Amino acid sequence: MEDPSGWSLTESDPQVFSELLRNLGVTGLQVDDLYSLDADTLSQLKPIHALIFLFKWVGQGGGAEAAGVEIDPSEAGVWFANQVINNSCGTIAALNAVMNIPELQAGPESIGIGSELKNLRDFGAGMSSMDLGHVVASSDTIREVHNSFSKTSPFSLDPSAMPEREKDDAYHFVTYLPVNGVLYELDGLRSAPLMHAACDDDWLDAARETIEARIATYPPGSVMFNLLAVRSAAIPRLERELAAAGNEMERFRLSHTLAQERAKAEEGAVENALRRHNMLPLVLGLFEALNASSIKADVIDAARDKAKERKAKAGERKQEQ
Repeated sequence: MEDPSGWSLTESDPQVFSELLRNLGVTGLQVDDLYSLDADTLSQLKPIHALIFLFKWVGQGGGAEAAGVEIDPSEAGVWFANQVINNSCGTIAALNAVMNIPELQAGPESIGIGSELKNLRDFGAGMSSMDLGHVVASSDTIREVHNSFSKTSPFSLDPSAMPEREKDDAYHFVTYLPVNGVLYELDGLRSAPLMHAACDDDWLDAARETIEARIATYPPGSVMFNLLAVRSAAIPRLERELAAAGNEMERFRLSHTLAQERAKAEEGAVENALRRHNMLPLVLGLFEALNASSIKADVIDAARDKAKERKAKAGERKQEQ
């Protein structure tokens, strides 16, 4: 279903965000799932430059959502764009992250934002966060990259016909990262960045406390969250460390980790290609081929027999209970 805004929903998947950044011209960064905020898990992904947090949107105000102090982004040296259009929060969160990560020029492990985002940064210098949001929303390049993961559909659904429960389930992306020694929460739906706490080089301790406080405002056992880590690209670092490793065990460990990262990148490319592909014509084609084939009756009879077996087994289980 296409949204009237012209921006599709963003899936909370690390491979989607990694390719989104690459297609915007960002180099030297990748995005990974973060299943825990404990020290061991974080140490495996360092250096981590930002966290992108997905949560069920229940409105602003109250509890941990109101924690922090709003600051003027221009005075704090924070690049911050508001979300001014529906469904763009994923890309806004990604931009609010990478535009505040210092660029590094260090050979193959450098971090850069590319010409498109440099032009955005230069053009938007001195603008308010709302104006920056409008600049982002009006960028054909950013919108096309954002929408490049959505598949086309021959159907157009009326949003007003959706069940109320589905319409109420809205999710939102925000970014946490350090800028000039301070932890900020960058939420495109807020008027300004939230300053949470001063932090040292290991800013993730402060981020952990802030995110856990946010999660604690939801009912116990809620699973309405997802956390992504924006980290330095792993493959260039692993290749460098492998080339310099002298210990055989260390070389084996690095080779294994490097192979895992390469396989993950390849699988991600396949998954993203499948996301863009509309499978409906293939399914319809298979049904047409089946209808024209001589095995149609056999397939239908086999399906009916399996359905009867499942129904009989379900009845037996009910009798046993």
